[in-house]
Amino acid sequence: MPATSHPANPIFRSPGERAVYEALLPQLGDDDVIFANLEIADPVEGDVEIDLAVLLKDHGLVVVEVKGAHITHNGLDWIQSGPSGSHVINPAGQAKRNMYALRDFIERKWSLGKIRCAWAVAFPHCDITDPHDPGLPIGKIVQKSQLQFTLSQLKNVVNAERDIALPSYQGWVDIVVKNLLPTVVHKTNPEAILGNNYEFIRSLTHERDVLIDQLSENLRYYVKGPAGSGKTWLAFEQAKRWSAAGKKVAIVSYNRGLTSYMHIKNNELPYESKVSFVGTFHDFATYIGSTAGSPLNYDVEQDPYREDLLAKATALDAAKKFDAFVIDEAQDFMPSWWQTLELSLADSATGQMALFGDDQQQVFGDRPAPTGNYAHFRLNENLRNSQQIAKAVALLIDRPAIAKGPHSFEIEYVLADSEEDVFNVADDQVERLVDVENWGPREIALLTTQHRHPEHANRADKDRNDHWRSLWEDDEVFYCTVGGFKGLERPVVVLAVDNFHNEVDPQDVLYVGMSRARDKLVIVATAQVMDMVKGLGRQEQ
Repeated sequence: MPATSHPANPIFRSPGERAVYEALLPQLGDDDVIFANLEIADPVEGDVEIDLAVLLKDHGLVVVEVKGAHITHNGLDWIQSGPSGSHVINPAGQAKRNMYALRDFIERKWSLGKIRCAWAVAFPHCDITDPHDPGLPIGKIVQKSQLQFTLSQLKNVVNAERDIALPSYQGWVDIVVKNLLPTVVHKTNPEAILGNNYEFIRSLTHERDVLIDQLSENLRYYVKGPAGSGKTWLAFEQAKRWSAAGKKVAIVSYNRGLTSYMHIKNNELPYESKVSFVGTFHDFATYIGSTAGSPLNYDVEQDPYREDLLAKATALDAAKKFDAFVIDEAQDFMPSWWQTLELSLADSATGQMALFGDDQQQVFGDRPAPTGNYAHFRLNENLRNSQQIAKAVALLIDRPAIAKGPHSFEIEYVLADSEEDVFNVADDQVERLVDVENWGPREIALLTTQHRHPEHANRADKDRNDHWRSLWEDDEVFYCTVGGFKGLERPVVVLAVDNFHNEVDPQDVLYVGMSRARDKLVIVATAQVMDMVKGLGRQEQ
């Protein structure tokens, strides 16, 4: 059991507070409790806002004041510097004031006597040289390089107050929690959590653009990474840069849903910077006057469209060829597709190819990578999924990613009585999420692992293009299969595990399906299938 957090999904006022919270939470023991953004009313100090209050059952209470951005000491004062300028701060004074206010608040409400308490300051974005400030000893400062040892440092700080004994009552932490819970400022608000998490993930993803700079000297490269590592963002960023440089660029993917996203991003660009072609490989086959048929009609061993694809690409008019290709979900491409794209380059010697894919996703089988001289780069961080989802997904793959996303909702496992009842139970979960938990319909996707949900079949069969348009434009729940939703995401996913196709590995399907959820994941399955779902993770541990 992890430590208890109040609220369960804090909304932070700054990235620094989030950094300290997410570093400390997994270090805490089962009986420890952490409060974030705690606000209390003090008869002397007035309203007091506390960044973090940590209740360590075997040690005491520690109040932590967090100061983000760049912190220095000029010999007299502590200075905080950021985009808006620099100013003097008094972190020790704030921490002490908050600690005394919280101490008095607790002691007024219980009969266990004095509470052992201490204060500390955290500078999560920098390391400092000890300025020997008597008001803020270096031992009370948690620095950037020490975040992984935050708990040990807090224990040392509070253990120094041994002149005050711990309460003899073993349940003292529970009493404190009962008294503090009504004062928690930020309740679990889905809309606020989503906004906060989205901005955090967005900032991490946009830091990826330095990778494109590092790979710019390579005519051809292949970036591989796990779900949520920012590959699609990188793919479009590369296409955008090449197009802005005057190159004729094509973005090609396997998945129609992913292509619909690329179309939206391309439409946001000025006319002169737009990418020349955006589509699936099947669209590209039509562009050159051929066909790629249906994915259901061929595999790596049997590719009936290969000869015509290569013939049409060879005969392609020079005006229709491209200077560069950007490929997303590259692991899904057939060998003949790579050959077709190579032949469609205006200059085979200087033509550029940027590939992005996840070789741990094999929902459509194991398809070989292209041959030739490609620079290879592997991403190893999951930026998109919450900590809970990323860690669960990591158990399903050979190369687990480092979870960098925000702390969010626990995964929910919901049982259905029978395979035929899975969709009904999934529908009930969607209704609960909207009516009880106040999630917006457009924040939810219901994905299936084998058969299409009736609502999915109805919408897609009626108008496939309109079905994908609704993903981005309509205020409604989106229905799709796991395979069809590859490369995409929604804040909330209800994963209806209605069994698996015979030719696919269930572990691959679950990996893709679970990683489509950014913040909240609800898995619906029969007891037998659910045991298998949970067992896959246990086998990896």
